[in-house]
Amino acid sequence: MYLAAIETAVAQHPDSVHCPVLYGPPRHRALPDHLTRLLELRDPSARRNGVKTLHIGMVEPAAALERFFVASETAAVVPLPSCHVAEGFDRGVLLSREAAVGPVQYGREACVSVRPVETIDAVRALPVRHN
Repeated sequence: MYLAAIETAVAQHPDSVHCPVLYGPPRHRALPDHLTRLLELRDPSARRNGVKTLHIGMVEPAAALERFFVASETAAVVPLPSCHVAEGFDRGVLLSREAAVGPVQYGREACVSVRPVETIDAVRALPVRHN
């Protein structure tokens, strides 16, 4: 599962900056569980080498569509809707360094407009549409 891969990367690369941005409340319990595990791995208030390496936030309003992708300066993965199940995302597209520039910039801009969700209590308070 891609969430477990993200958690592994966050644990193995402590200098990497990770910025999950939620667009409205999560639709499935797996996302708040994932955010809780990230908060257990890293303290958002810590500054490793002077840099904050974990930013978690939510874009308002709550009616915003859920979106997700993973991007760095070297590549990006954009999940695609499933051909097999409703509301599933079991495929994705790997973007090259050149193509990843757009998602990285989009993510940076999204990070500045979020309401921080950077404590386990804040994650637990998120409403989940489907359990």
